[in-house]
Formats: sequence, structure tokens, C-alpha cells
Amino acid sequence: MDSALPLSSAESSSSTQQASQPLHGQQDTAAPMEVEVTLTPAPAAAAAPVPAAAIWRPRYSGTVERTFRQFTYRRVALIRAVTQDEKVLFRKCNPRMEPLCLYGNTNGSWEVLPPKLFAPSGQPEPKLGINLVREKMRRLNWLQYISGHSDAWLIRISFFHAADLEARERQRLFSMISMLPTVQETFITSETYRRIRDQENMIDESKDEDEGCGSYPTVCARCGDRYHANGFWVRCTLCKCWSHGKCVKVKFFQEEVIRNFECPECCAEKRGYD
Repeated sequence: MDSALPLSSAESSSSTQQASQPLHGQQDTAAPMEVEVTLTPAPAAAAAPVPAAAIWRPRYSGTVERTFRQFTYRRVALIRAVTQDEKVLFRKCNPRMEPLCLYGNTNGSWEVLPPKLFAPSGQPEPKLGINLVREKMRRLNWLQYISGHSDAWLIRISFFHAADLEARERQRLFSMISMLPTVQETFITSETYRRIRDQENMIDESKDEDEGCGSYPTVCARCGDRYHANGFWVRCTLCKCWSHGKCVKVKFFQEEVIRNFECPECCAEKRGYD
């Protein structure tokens, strides 16, 4: 049995080409096959229903606790305005100025400003014009008037921010607010209320005893003490309020100063809101 000799690389390549070519007189009947592949997309999975509790709702950024905390800060500020700071409030509410509002801020401070300088569009505003009725009411009644309207504004602005809360959350917020005394209740039980009430009662009792009152005041706009016939008083040419000469550091012989006197509060209002 003869052993096969190995072919060289050239011979191997030639034999391969000959084998791949058809023989003479023979047609190549084997045509290449074209296979058309159609890709059918997989059916989309049905979307699972989203539970109602998981649907996102646009809400106010705060919660019940945050809204209640803002309510308490505003409330404390308004209580301080009608009790500890009632003299400052009285001076800031100049009846000769445009209508003003008393605002309680969420940082615990209070302000007396026109509404256009403070409240954003659509936000509930406090009672407008508290300065215009200052001279038409006794101070005690005036402070009670402000206290009642402050309570109403606190409720309005709190539920303005709580409008997007759930019904149960709003009910819980109202219960938390109702547990606190109102601004008016706190004012009526305060030492400020008792002090002003006693002063006004004393004035009523001594009206007939005061000599030479005429068009003079019964209470000093600075210190709150009642009028005495032997005292020296000066009247502000702007707000028409009377003050003790010693309270505004004016002497009785300063005629030019008395004729054109402007109280410190009106001077401050000229420079802007202090």
C-alpha cells in the first residue's frame, strides 16, 4: 500500500480552486438560498394598576406639624403686639398714614405695613385700616378690635396653607389650634388689659375734677399717664396727639419748638418704617 505524499502549499491551493470550479459542460445548479428573517416584537406586558394611595398629588410643602408651628409663631407675635408692645403698636398705627395691617411673621416678629408691601398675591391679608380707627375708639376697645381680627386672620392663613392636606389632617390641625387660647382671650387676661382698663376707669371718674381740660388730652401719648391741670403739654402738628413736655424733652419757654412740634413717632415715620 503506497503512502500518500504530502502536497505543497501551491499544489494544495490549486487543487482547492479546481475542486470549487464546475466541470466543463456542467452547469452549477446549486443557487444560493436567501433566508428572510422576520423579527416579531414580543407583546408588551400589561401595566400594573397603580394603587390610589401611591398616586402623587401636588401638596403644600408643609405638614400638619409645620403648619401648626407657623401658626404658633404668628400667634405669639400678635399677642406680644397687643400686650407687651402695645405702646409701640399704638405709635406705629398713625391715623394720618395710608391704611395699615398688623402681620405676625413665622419668625415670631410682628410688623405694621401696607398690604402691598407684605402679602404675596392670593394670600389672605389681615384687617386693613387698623390705624384709621385708632382715634375713633378707646385704646382698650381698639386693642380688642385688633385681637379679634388677628384671630380670624390666623385661621384663614393657616388653612390657606393647609388646603392640599387630607381631610383627616385638616381636622387634626383644627383640633390642635383649638387647644390654644385665642389672641383676644390672652389679651383680656393679660396685665396690659387690666392696666389700661384701670387707667380708663380712673379717667372717667376724674373727668369732672380736672380743671382746664377743654380740648386738652386725658392721656399722654408717650407714657400713658392721665392729664393734670398743672402739667406742661405739647401737641404734635402731624398726628394731633398730646404728650408731656418732659416726655418729649420740650421746655415751656421753647415757643418756636412748640409751634412746629413733631413727635418722635411722626419723625420716624417720615424717615420710613422703623
